Amino acid sequence: MIDAEEFRKALRSFTTGVTIITIPDATDMHGMTASSFASVSVNPQLVLFSVAKTARAHGLLQYSDRFGVNVLMESQAALANYFAGRNAEKILPSYEWVEGCPVLNESLGFFACRKWAEYDGGDHTIFVGEVLQIRRTDEKPLVCSRGRFHQLGERLVPQP
Repeated sequence: MIDAEEFRKALRSFTTGVTIITIPDATDMHGMTASSFASVSVNPQLVLFSVAKTARAHGLLQYSDRFGVNVLMESQAALANYFAGRNAEKILPSYEWVEGCPVLNESLGFFACRKWAEYDGGDHTIFVGEVLQIRRTDEKPLVCSRGRFHQLGERLVPQP
């Protein structure tokens, strides 16, 4: 069996975008940072992410039929750290309700989703959402590599 810490380090070597999953929580919203976001299907329009079964958000997602996936801009690292539990300073982002989903007012974009399915994934659950509405901008994204947040560099020009 592969050492668990080495497995985590290998997974962290895959650079990805950063999202905050927003979930209705009574009259408010709860959020969590996730980099496990991916597209599933164009027809129907489906996306997925996975959540540790020990996370508070896991229980909220199991009982909610709506959630938002908010893609972060490079200027939102502090927000990502806060929702990842790495920053004690409370940050209260402004948000609105779209299709019954809480979504951030400021982000690279969002996917307002209705829960389509959930699947067991070992110590995580894989949540699939049907996209009901989107919003996007052309701002620069926040990316995560090796467990740290980064900005993208300049675009590479293909060499002949």
